[in-house]
Amino acid sequence: MDGKMGTSLVNVTINNIVDMLKNRNMQPGDKLPTVTEIAARFKVGNSTVREALKSLSTQNILVIRQGAGTFVSEKRGIGVDPLGLGPLGNDISTTFDMLTVRLILEPEIALIAAQKANLKNIKQINDLCVTVEELIKEGKDYDEEDNLFHTSIASASGNKIIHKITQIIHASIKKNIFITDNSLCQETIVAHRQIARAISVGDSVGAKNGMILHLNAQREYLLKNYDLQM
Repeated sequence: MDGKMGTSLVNVTINNIVDMLKNRNMQPGDKLPTVTEIAARFKVGNSTVREALKSLSTQNILVIRQGAGTFVSEKRGIGVDPLGLGPLGNDISTTFDMLTVRLILEPEIALIAAQKANLKNIKQINDLCVTVEELIKEGKDYDEEDNLFHTSIASASGNKIIHKITQIIHASIKKNIFITDNSLCQETIVAHRQIARAISVGDSVGAKNGMILHLNAQREYLLKNYDLQM
């Protein structure tokens, strides 16, 4: 088999694996069948499957863990810097701009989530709310869990594009909790509780307002404590 045929077979296998993920409705953290099982399913060699899995891993669709297997990635194909912000990602003015974008989008997303969330969504949002609160009380970093709280709300909207956009936003710029010197920890606890409670009971207006207050508190802090040009 020449190089072109080999590459083509790997690409076909990549597409087959992606179709398998969709057909089985596999979620982040779910484990894929073994290389041998996938090879038998698609009638290709183990080496072809390994190349396909490696390619999907570099695209952040899968995660290969030595000795454990291959899993669906939490990143869902989102790169490290999907908006190409580079070093600007940690810049105060960029953080402020991102908060402005989030204020445009996330209150409406919370409103939709309150209307659409199922029991599984509600449990995930409430569990993350508790996790963030516990990390704050323990004085630990809660940046990742805070991001997951917000992306889980987007997931609860039932809109795949909304969920993807929210993931891209949160992957593009760190929340930079250090910027506020943890001054908004208590505000985060209160706001998260309000948002989670509102979504749990289907209070769309309460969820929207809670998100506005939450994000605007961060925005106002930056305006008050940094020399930002409006």
